[in-house]
Amino acid sequence: MSMGFVILLLSILFIPMMKLGLYILEWDFLSLKFNFYFNSVLFSLILGLVTLSVLLFSTYYLHGEVNFNYYYFVLLIFVGSMFMLNYSSSVFTMLLSWDLLGISSFFLVLFYNNWDSNSGAMNTALTNRIGDFFIFSFFSGVIFYGYYFFSFEMMCSLMVLLLLLTSFTKSAQFPFSSWLPKAMSAPTPVSSLVHSSTLVTAGLILLMNFSKLMLNGSVMMVLLLIGLFTMFFSSMAALIEEDMKKVVALSTLSQMGFSMTTLGLGMSFISFIHLVSHALFKSCLFMQIGYIIHSNYGQQDGRGYGNNGNLPMFMQLQLLVTLFCLCGLVFSSGMVSKDMILEMFFMNNYYMMMSLMFFLSIFLTFGYSYRLWKGFFLSFSKIVGVYSSTYIMNFLSLLLVICSIFFMWWLNYNMMVMPALFLYIDFYVPMLYLLLIIMLCYFGFKLLFKEFVYKFLVDYLAKNVIYKIKNLKFMDNNLNKFGYMGFSFLSSISLFFSGYLSSLKYNNLIILVFFLFMF
Repeated sequence: MSMGFVILLLSILFIPMMKLGLYILEWDFLSLKFNFYFNSVLFSLILGLVTLSVLLFSTYYLHGEVNFNYYYFVLLIFVGSMFMLNYSSSVFTMLLSWDLLGISSFFLVLFYNNWDSNSGAMNTALTNRIGDFFIFSFFSGVIFYGYYFFSFEMMCSLMVLLLLLTSFTKSAQFPFSSWLPKAMSAPTPVSSLVHSSTLVTAGLILLMNFSKLMLNGSVMMVLLLIGLFTMFFSSMAALIEEDMKKVVALSTLSQMGFSMTTLGLGMSFISFIHLVSHALFKSCLFMQIGYIIHSNYGQQDGRGYGNNGNLPMFMQLQLLVTLFCLCGLVFSSGMVSKDMILEMFFMNNYYMMMSLMFFLSIFLTFGYSYRLWKGFFLSFSKIVGVYSSTYIMNFLSLLLVICSIFFMWWLNYNMMVMPALFLYIDFYVPMLYLLLIIMLCYFGFKLLFKEFVYKFLVDYLAKNVIYKIKNLKFMDNNLNKFGYMGFSFLSSISLFFSGYLSSLKYNNLIILVFFLFMF
């Protein structure tokens, strides 16, 4: 026991600094090299946890499917290729895992074998083929780095652009974003895996492997601008999208843009931490949404949802918690990395327009999260019925929820060893009290205002106006006070006009010309 304890202690001390290389084969281009260091080990732990949850969820979601064994097989190849990409440190293994990811994702999206999934699978595969071409060109062009000629300087600097384009295709950044919502025609467990910790993060992980190459000023500016634009337009699109799975896909795209922006700020490790915490709560969110879609007889359109309040309370709470993590609310795992990135972004002297775009994109996270919640639980009269078939689903995502909040919160705080983070408590507590005071004032004002409106309408208006009008008899005969006033006013006007006309000797032509001039 003591030996085990000592080994555990040593591993905790040295894992953050360790870098273990495994070189199986090296023969010219064909080389099998794998590196195990802190980032890749942490990411593979998270990926393993998410994969386990997704495989369990698949048995529930795709129960009774004919091709279930085929699905499991392709899913395991998909996850295996992601593990391989995560650990690979040679060109051959990177290219192999990159290609395997694209091919297996094609078969997974094509699983339902209808027109929609066919279109989505072709879109995904062809966009990823463009990325494969870019990565191949990058690794081929990198050979020229070995020749120290001045004429190759320009070419070598352009090679980084190919690497950027590779990651943009896989991570669905701005010019290549169309395949991400289209890939939603896959089964929800696949979406949960693809959009949390595998396909869309592959591009970012590739860039993080070459993080020293990214520290060029112009490269960072390209990353920052593309990331910002991706965040902005995906957040805007999520506000008007009706398909609930696509809303979550667009939110993933927004978070990928956020990580890309962070890479553009030069903070690759913090971007990685954000990726890891995002992988946990996003896979959980997809599972909750898959459960709701399953309970609503496969309906994905948010306009048709209703009566979801009958679903187990535990599921609703889990969904709410994951949405809180997505928004980066206080004391959730998303908050630590998000706050850090926001702070670092606003420390730089960027243009006002860029800062506004960044702020608006972050703020719209709350917008589409509220839309999701409203679409699921705030409409009551649109559907025949809701069924919930199993209780295992209640506790399936519980491990993911716990990890995404407590474990990641603890890990983030310890990995970003910054005293400034602890000072946030001094900042947030007054903010919390201020928010409570504002809410209290608002509700107090609303209550008083309601009371005043009621008093005015019922007591004052009714008694003083309506009763009096009811009691005003002889109104038609002009015999009351108002009638006399009106009668005397009209008679005075008629006296004035008759006097005016008599002074003109009642000449009609003059009067006509007078009116014409008036007009």
